[in-house]
Amino acid sequence: MNKIYFLLFFIVVVWGAYIVGGRVASERCRGAVADDVATHQMKFIRLQEDINAEAVSRGGDDIRRVLREKYTIVE
Repeated sequence: MNKIYFLLFFIVVVWGAYIVGGRVASERCRGAVADDVATHQMKFIRLQEDINAEAVSRGGDDIRRVLREKYTIVE
């Protein structure tokens, strides 16, 4: 009878370890995906900053003013 209890206890412990291990792996995967998403977002933001800085240094922000001055309807 003690062998049956020990076997059942062992099966429950192994099953519990399997369930807990699955949850831990799932959380690690979610954390890795969140880190990957944050890394890609930071790369995208840096790329936008570089593009905006280059456009400003070339005078691209001045295009709207120049077009308004040259091509407005004279009253």
